[in-house]
Amino acid sequence: MVIPVYNGGKEIVENVSVIRGAVTQQLDEGEVEVVVVSDGSIDGTDEALLAARSELGIRVIHYDRNLGKGYAVKLGALASTGQWVAIVDADLDLHPSSIPSYLDTAIRNDLDFAIGSKRHPESIVDYPRSRRVASWCYQQLNRVLFRLDIRDTQVGLKVFRGEVADEVVPLLLVKQFAFDLELLAVAKALGYGRVQELPVRLEYRFTGSAVRSRAVVRAIIDTFAIFYRLRVLRTYQRKQALLRSPGRVAANAPLVTAMMDPRVAESLDYPALETAASADRVQTARAARGELLAVLAEGARPAGNWVTAAVPYFTDSTVGAVVAPTIIPTGLPLRECVAAAVLESRLGGGSRRSRYLPGNVRTVVDQSSESVVVRRADYLAALEADIGSDRLVAWLADRGLKTVYTPDTSTSEAPPPILEPHLRTTFSQARARGAVARVTRGSSMSMATALSLAPLGLALVAILAVLAGGEWRTAGVVILLVLAAVLTCTAALAALRFRSLLVGLLVPGVIAMTQATYVAGFTSGLLGGADVHPTVSPDSASRHNLET
Repeated sequence: MVIPVYNGGKEIVENVSVIRGAVTQQLDEGEVEVVVVSDGSIDGTDEALLAARSELGIRVIHYDRNLGKGYAVKLGALASTGQWVAIVDADLDLHPSSIPSYLDTAIRNDLDFAIGSKRHPESIVDYPRSRRVASWCYQQLNRVLFRLDIRDTQVGLKVFRGEVADEVVPLLLVKQFAFDLELLAVAKALGYGRVQELPVRLEYRFTGSAVRSRAVVRAIIDTFAIFYRLRVLRTYQRKQALLRSPGRVAANAPLVTAMMDPRVAESLDYPALETAASADRVQTARAARGELLAVLAEGARPAGNWVTAAVPYFTDSTVGAVVAPTIIPTGLPLRECVAAAVLESRLGGGSRRSRYLPGNVRTVVDQSSESVVVRRADYLAALEADIGSDRLVAWLADRGLKTVYTPDTSTSEAPPPILEPHLRTTFSQARARGAVARVTRGSSMSMATALSLAPLGLALVAILAVLAGGEWRTAGVVILLVLAAVLTCTAALAALRFRSLLVGLLVPGVIAMTQATYVAGFTSGLLGGADVHPTVSPDSASRHNLET
């Protein structure tokens, strides 16, 4: 059972106990696994669950940023090990006692999904007429777009096969409330279309619901995005070809040595983990018994599923390491907040943005990361060759080994604050990216890299056009006004995100300086101002581009 929760309050431990008890009354204890996912809770939910996990017999995954219910469900399903997976909300609006009967129906009728439906004739539902009308309209839209013969996709009570968790869930991208639709639509497209709707008993308390007008608009936007990716771009089908490794950890999970503070390692949800912490990383790596090492940057906090999400990729012998985004926690001082706002923006973050917000799974050849899950033999060889964390990924690529970037887990760490530490890090990362672009003759460059370079280039062109006068002046003024409008929107979003007008006021100026620093660093690396040793070969970069 996967139970997503955000700020569950004082009742969360009791609610999880009720959910587990309602199911184990009808199923044996040994048949039930409970995975509770705390979606960036800030009210002590994660501490309460971690403290009670042994007593309740549950697994707990927490990460330091609220990313959405869909993201939480995906992480929980990927961490699960059962032959069947159930999704149930933590607020008890939908009572979990239905899960055993859903499971029985799914097994008896050879289904892929048994899902709750408010529109089932036997459902007992008490919720406002406005919600009924909105739900009916949304389901008609889904019928037209996806040809789903389902009357209600959105009820938070579902049971599905473990094969769906292995083969469908890793492909999903929606982090918010359209996740249920995406799961069913993509599953049908990939051959898992045997679905039966079952009755629910819904008490309209919605104590944990975050469904508001803004969320409804976002869900509709996500719905059309799912259609575009599924029917036009065929994103899920192409992504399926890339993700050849299993979606979940196998029963014989390999031993992993966690190179981090033991107190931090206690939050990790992985069945075969040993902890080893020492200032001498070479000595620690040599003494490690694990085939894989989980190396955590100093001061960072891993998501509970950090190791669990990374290990399945190593079934591919060509994978040498797995990296993940470093999300930025809440409650930071002003200087870190401004740096975070810049890095999370498309203008200031550019090619580094996916390092701070989960992007898409892919292989990378030049990502700098101090937090990495890596094969012990390769890590030891890198240390002995004096390869630092900023060059490890490029070094592995040169040896013909892939580094996978997965958005399905994360670590949490404050960014370098503005101004000098932020700009110094920006210059260093840009120079490394420019150096890799040089030795790969540009094949490592991406659209994100272009976004990092383009705004400043446009601004310079616009200024030259204004100085040239005549017809060029008008074009230059228009470009500058467009850039100013984009910066203003970025600043407004930053002010809303961090709930600080001062952050919004500071962001445009810092973005301009970040852009200038990035271009300078990239140019320095491109012209030979930084060495990549050993160099990334053009053949390695070509393989990376094909796989991506």
